[in-house]
Parts: sequence; structure tokens; C-alpha cells
Amino acid sequence: MTTTISQTVNRPYVPEQGGGISCEFVIEPEGSDETAERHISMCVDSSGSMGYGKMRQVRDAAELVFGLLNDDDYLSIVTFDNEVEVVMDATRWGDIDREEVQERLDAVDTRGGTDIYAGVETAKKTLRELPEGNQISKRILLLSDGRDLNRKSPEFEPLAKAVADGGISIYSAGIGTNYDQDIIRTLGEHSQGRWTHVDKPVDIRSFFGDVVEEASTVVANNPRLVIDPIPGCEIAEAYRRRPQVQQVDLEYDGDSVVVRLPDLQNHENQKIVLKMDAPGHDVGTTEAIADVELQGLSETVSTAVEVSYTDDEEKLAQKQSDTFLAYRDTKIRSQLAQADSEDDLEEVKELIDETEIITEDTSVVDDLRQDVTRIEGGDEEKVRKVQENTTVVYDGSRFD
Repeated sequence: MTTTISQTVNRPYVPEQGGGISCEFVIEPEGSDETAERHISMCVDSSGSMGYGKMRQVRDAAELVFGLLNDDDYLSIVTFDNEVEVVMDATRWGDIDREEVQERLDAVDTRGGTDIYAGVETAKKTLRELPEGNQISKRILLLSDGRDLNRKSPEFEPLAKAVADGGISIYSAGIGTNYDQDIIRTLGEHSQGRWTHVDKPVDIRSFFGDVVEEASTVVANNPRLVIDPIPGCEIAEAYRRRPQVQQVDLEYDGDSVVVRLPDLQNHENQKIVLKMDAPGHDVGTTEAIADVELQGLSETVSTAVEVSYTDDEEKLAQKQSDTFLAYRDTKIRSQLAQADSEDDLEEVKELIDETEIITEDTSVVDDLRQDVTRIEGGDEEKVRKVQENTTVVYDGSRFD
């Protein structure tokens, strides 16, 4: 069984002068009975606020991780407060005594402030020299309950991208109400990882365990979707819809547009939605306006985005409404997850109203309006959880 990629457009027919279209790509990874080799760095906040039981829960979660690792996996442990400590450099799990690792973690004190940037930078270095390969998953598990001492969220974007350049993804979690959600989200999104909100210290165990367990199912490490549009075809914006709703940074390699993807995991589909402008063309022709290749796999996987040009009003009226709704829903969810002011929420409301007018759909917009209402009426803890949930499109979605 091989990995497949398919695509749908919301407008199969466009007029002679061209026009905007929405496009959705679905990537279905091949099944594999092999277990991926895991290179994991636990990067944990050890500032003073991580006392009061949080560090105890970290140690408990670490015990779970220890039980999930195989002999050929690698683990490093980094803690950060005002300073960074490498509790354990990246070590093959079969080459170290488990009790020794636990003793090192037990010796960590909680004190001082929070230097997230230095912690992530050090965690990246611990994994940098390890082997690479399609079925090797490299992940930083970041946990923090505070705000960085020295830097704001925009400064974390280049760091996250540098981490991703090394084939590493950051799975970042904030716990409590005092952490900087923008930093947690930026690190997860821009490294092709994920971000989450942890409600309670006891949930740290689930966060660590889930990330480490799913890392064993990787079949391709940080692949890329490379889009080659014809002259006049523009890619306006792109979003990942699955596994987590995120806006995508478009990169350029010559005339090609590159969309970086998270690790492909066994039997976990990925979905990307794009906004494109189809150039004008002669009526009566069908044109591939973009060739698309999925790179980073052992085989070549490709597809093409095609539209037909017509002046037939009935054909021009044909719409794939689910594709357009998937694009709009993803865009709105992405903005809602980042909304931190009344102006941001007003902009989201306008997008929701506009979507309802265009599509005459009520079910999708009603769900989104409920999320807006929850954010407007919730306390900080609830708002963080609602915003995280807006980035999840569950199995069984109406767009499947």
C-alpha cells in the first residue's frame, strides 16, 4: 500500500478570465507494520511556579515515557528556569539504566524565572547530531506554565523554523493560566508540530504519553507539498486542516510554492486547504493550473489541480460546497484560536456572517458562533481550552 494524494476544487468550471478557487488536498499515508525510531527531548519548565505538585506530575509522566521507549530510541532531558540544565544528553535508551535517569530527574529543583527560548534551543542541540531517516521521528516535548523572561512570541517563529529545518517538531503545552499562549502556539505551529493547553497537572501524563506513543507510527519525517503553478496562477493562502488547524507559512523555491507538513503517521490522514487564483484561458479547454508533488517519501506521489474554462452559465454555477466550507471553516478556526481582543473577535464574526451568506449553510456557522460565545463569556482558563479545541477537526467531520 502506497501513500496517496487527492484533491478537489470548489469550482470545477471557471470563466474565460479565470477566478478564485478553493482547493483541498487529502494525503493518506501508507500503512506500515514497522515501528519508527524515536528521538525525544523532554524540555520542561523548572521555574519556581512549577512547584506545588507540577514537577511531581512531570516525574510521574516521565515514568510513563520511560515505559514506552524501545532500546533503539533516544531520549534527552532539558530543564529551564533562569538557566538551562541538560539533565541527560541524548542517549540510546538501551544503553542507560532507567533508575539512574529517574534519579537525575528527581534531583531537579524548581526555582527562578522562565527562559523558554534557551530551553528549546538547547533541546534542539541535543537532537541535532542524531541520525535522520524517513521512519525516525524527532520531537521536543515542551511544557511550561510561565512567560519567557526576555522574548515575545514573534521572536520564537525563527527558532521554531530552525528546529523544523533539523527534521524536529515541537509539541508544546502550556499549563495553568499564566503562560504565554502565543509562544506555545508559535513553537508548535511553525515547527510542524502541535500545541495544546493542559488543564491540570495530572494531565501532563497524558500529554507526554500521547506524543511519545504516536511518534512510533511515523512513516515519513516532515515531508513537503511542492506546488508548481502555471504563470498567472497565484497561491493566496494555505492552512493545515488536519491533524491540527494551523495557518501555513508559504515558502518559495524558485517558481514553486512549498508547504511544509507534519510527520506522516500510519493511517492518519492530513488535509491542506488553499486559496488559489486561476488565470484566464480559452473557453473550451481544461487546464492543469498547478502540478503538486509530495516530497520526502520513498516514492514519488503527485497530483494536479485542473479547471475547465467555459461560458456555460449552468456549468459555471456548479459548486463543490464542501470544499469551500472546509476552507472557510479552517480559516475561521485558525483566526479564532489566535483571537486575543474584541477587535479580533469582531473580525471573526464578520467572516462567519459572510460564510453564511455565501454558502447558505447554518450548521457550520452555528458551531463557530458557539465557540465565539464561549470565548466572550469564559474566564481565562476556559478561553484557552476553547481556543485549543477550535484547532481540532474531529474524525467524522461533516466534510469527510
